[in-house]
Amino acid sequence: MNKRVQLILFIFLMSFALYVARGVVISLHFKRVPLLPSRVPIAAPYGTISGRDGEPLSGNSLAYDVYVDVGYAKALSKIQGWNYRDRVVGALNYFGIDVSSTKISKILKDAAGGVEVGVISGKKASNIPAKYRPFLNIHEVYVKIPVATPNRILAKALQKEYGNYLKPKKDGKIIYNSFGAYVLSSKIKKIVKPMGGDEVFTSIDPRIQSFAYSAIEKEVKTQAASGGEVIVSDPQTGAILAMVSTWPWNAPVMNVCEIGSTVKPLVFAAALQEGVVSTNTTFSVPYFIPSPKIPLVIRDAEYHPWPITLRQALVYSSDVAEMTIARKFIKKFGKEAFYRWFLKFGFGVKTGIDLPNEVSGFLTPPQKWYAGDIGGLEMSIGQGLAVTPIQLITALNSIANGGYWIRPHIMNEILSPSGTLVSKYSFYSKRIFKQNVTRIVRSFMVDVVKKGTGRPAQLNGGVLVGGKTGTAEKPVNGKLSKKGPYFALFYGFFPASDPKYSILVIVDQPSKGKYYGEQVAAPVFREIGNYVLRLEGYGNHENTMRTFLPVIMPNLKGLTLNESLNLLKSLSIPASEINFSGNGVVFSQYPPPFTPISKIKNVKISLGPAF
Repeated sequence: MNKRVQLILFIFLMSFALYVARGVVISLHFKRVPLLPSRVPIAAPYGTISGRDGEPLSGNSLAYDVYVDVGYAKALSKIQGWNYRDRVVGALNYFGIDVSSTKISKILKDAAGGVEVGVISGKKASNIPAKYRPFLNIHEVYVKIPVATPNRILAKALQKEYGNYLKPKKDGKIIYNSFGAYVLSSKIKKIVKPMGGDEVFTSIDPRIQSFAYSAIEKEVKTQAASGGEVIVSDPQTGAILAMVSTWPWNAPVMNVCEIGSTVKPLVFAAALQEGVVSTNTTFSVPYFIPSPKIPLVIRDAEYHPWPITLRQALVYSSDVAEMTIARKFIKKFGKEAFYRWFLKFGFGVKTGIDLPNEVSGFLTPPQKWYAGDIGGLEMSIGQGLAVTPIQLITALNSIANGGYWIRPHIMNEILSPSGTLVSKYSFYSKRIFKQNVTRIVRSFMVDVVKKGTGRPAQLNGGVLVGGKTGTAEKPVNGKLSKKGPYFALFYGFFPASDPKYSILVIVDQPSKGKYYGEQVAAPVFREIGNYVLRLEGYGNHENTMRTFLPVIMPNLKGLTLNESLNLLKSLSIPASEINFSGNGVVFSQYPPPFTPISKIKNVKISLGPAF
């Protein structure tokens, strides 16, 4: 073999031996140095607020938070050879940022730092020109969806009240890992799932909420009024089914007004319970003089024959009879006792409803009443006190439900993203009237609507309504005037034999000539009440037997099989549509709670051990 070839071969073999030896040394002494894990965040959503039929009152959608990294753009432009300023200005213009502002101009000049664009929609993010993307930091975020006008004020209040539950618990992430220079590609090491906010299920019926808003908005415009509020509730449970306001705040818990004659059923009930009057009491004098020292004679607003019975006194909304009752009450039991009854009604204190910014209203204590015989009498006709709409409907509901003051509520329950119970409404009630007393006053209120001032509130289909009108003077610069302005009010409940719905309507300062409660507020009650009847599926046939049924699927978790079957039977869900498996108590169900009954075709129940 040629010596030259031998030399080349020798050199190659020696080089290869050295390379192998070097590899052995490296393999024996090399330590892998973990690189910092690479993380890709996964945004967690806010929780949603749902109505009683499962329809969202508020929710959230995926969006993108954008940051323009100006310093990085400058460095990148030198490497890639493009005009730094032109491209960054183009990106800022795309996002609608004013590049002429002092702050932005300085950032561009210094080529340092960056500009926070904020949150943009998915559509805008997908259309970002490719040339801008290299120097943008884009992160997924969830933002609250703007809600429909009827829900906006209430949804905002609920978001504030339950913000700690609704906010995302923890963002998720995808973690990648690389080990040293000899691993050519990163692999997913771990996926951490995002944990969103809890879901708040409420008693609100979005259909009634929307219709009530339209009805009060229309009446406010028709009467050129300052504003209006409506509350629809279940008087048996205190559940709020709708709460709307034409004001830009949650007026039903924040506004106060004198309540006029809507207070009279409460005073009647208190007087009956204390024995101040009976169903045989009559009133024969067509006027009332509060004090011989004051040149004031009280007469009823509308003509009616005299004498009148206790029932007729409420039907005619007689101020004369009401103030006569108040005087007899104070003379028999004293001013403090009369005042304490207004406290029992829930006036002067917050109801405790689960909404922020509720106010207490104002109830003047006896020590500050007018001196002499006149003090406190005006309260019996709804004057000299300031009451919120939620206080008023809660108090009057005690007549409708058989005598109980029930704390109003909106939240039914809160569930975690995994479906476990986080919180549940705690029912609270206290008896303030005897049942037989409320039965008497309810019958009086039915006559108010049948043949008294509440006739404009009569509903279609022969459904009996009990109710009371109210008209109250509104103070201007601290003074009242018989020339107005006024509050027009109406409260009613139905069906009268076993009330399932109550509605309070207040119109603030109507200015088109009509201002009585029966003229302005009662027609709104009728409109909303008839809508509720249509939702319940009732026609206009006078003799149709009517049964008011729940409209949503209940939460069966924790119930036994027999308890569940009996409950579903009461909802008219046939046994042929119910499937179950396992033993013990219900731990899962389909469809979920709050699903409208009308949408249910089959029910599946899974049972297991009770833990």
